[in-house]
Amino acid sequence: MQNIKASQNKFFLSVWIIFLFLLTAYSVYILLISPQLEINQQPNTEQIVPYVSFRIILGIYFFIAILNIKKLFINKIVFGIIIMTGIICRIILIPSQPVLEDDFYRYLWDGAVTANGFNPYIFSPEDAMSKSSEIPAELKLLAQESNDVIKNINHPHVRTIYPALSQGVFAISYIIAPWQSWMWKLILLVFDIALLFFLFLILKQIKLPLVLISIYWVNPIVMHEFFNAAHMDLLAILFVIISIFLYLKNKHWMAIVFLAIATGLKLWPMVLLVLFLRPFWKNKQTFIFYFLGYFIIVLILFIPVLASNLDESLGFIRYAERWINNAAVYTFFRDIIFYFMNLIGLQTRIIPRIAIILVYFIILYFISKREAGSQVQFLELALLVVAVLYLISPTQFPWYYAWIVPLLVFRPKASLLLYAALLPLYQLNYLSSALVYIQHLPVLALFIWEIKFKKTDLIFYPEST
Repeated sequence: MQNIKASQNKFFLSVWIIFLFLLTAYSVYILLISPQLEINQQPNTEQIVPYVSFRIILGIYFFIAILNIKKLFINKIVFGIIIMTGIICRIILIPSQPVLEDDFYRYLWDGAVTANGFNPYIFSPEDAMSKSSEIPAELKLLAQESNDVIKNINHPHVRTIYPALSQGVFAISYIIAPWQSWMWKLILLVFDIALLFFLFLILKQIKLPLVLISIYWVNPIVMHEFFNAAHMDLLAILFVIISIFLYLKNKHWMAIVFLAIATGLKLWPMVLLVLFLRPFWKNKQTFIFYFLGYFIIVLILFIPVLASNLDESLGFIRYAERWINNAAVYTFFRDIIFYFMNLIGLQTRIIPRIAIILVYFIILYFISKREAGSQVQFLELALLVVAVLYLISPTQFPWYYAWIVPLLVFRPKASLLLYAALLPLYQLNYLSSALVYIQHLPVLALFIWEIKFKKTDLIFYPEST
């Protein structure tokens, strides 16, 4: 019996070793191949398929490794190797060119605009490139200095969608090293190391094995979307985790403040406010104080946005009204609503979005009704709030999935971890609309089964917590 157990442990350890080797090899591969896969190089399917295939294989190994993470609960040597591998892979990816992504061009431009004293919500990149006399000469000169940065921005006619605090971080990157994506990634690395620290603190607080941090630290989606693609969502994620840590320490006011800061970096953290205020529902005075405090801080942070023209050329409004990408549940939901709208001759695209928001609020209400009897249960509810937001969102970008991953460290779910092997298909969506459903429906089905039966907790814990 002991020999069988020893053989199993060696097998699972070998899976982890192979995965960490593949993760390192993938980082080197991306560093070498990324110049050919830049979006402005217009790579063809023959170039994209091997890249996506590597990511899928890597995701499968990650999934298998994480399903057997209990085997590493007391293995400090492997844990140290995991942490070092995560650091090394991030460093390797920093000089790589973002593969098939162009959001970072907007960050670089916004940072330059903000650092030079302009409100980034006033003029679009297209405005800055125009010959209109209404555009400040300094802004036109900045557009010329940016070379290809401004020319590669997607939706150049749309004014920026990124909140004011994010603009400040973009500006820091510009001030240190103008127009350099590697500088922006170094800033992301600083945020990521800070995030790692707070994940450690929370795991200690709730008395769970530290090796669970591997769910975030060597997650292939996290690694790629932040340190190759250079997406900015990491900024808000850090402050969400800090706010949760403060909440668990019963520092509720500071938790509210940091959640407001997170909202000032990206809007989605606001959905967690209902959980932060849940203990004070019966204490109206405290509830109102915390709610108004959060609202006032967020309002102050959004003054630059409110000071601009609030029309369809503003990214926030355009995003809310129109944007849809890689969405499975919402697409199906929208098509059903459109079918019935056509029957009655109603023509408007905003109704499905309003309806899905109402659906989310109903789900949010039932989640928040459950009182968290422990800190672990609070983290479970936080995971559900963010996971449902992602699963029914009109925009299910792979980097939005990273909102969920730090919370999976505390309450792992096999369904949501499966995304590591499925989301790489996003880059092949242009081949078939069916790929959107292949990415999301298996996860959704398993997620619903997990929520109903709670059968997968034992995979990650000696006993259900």
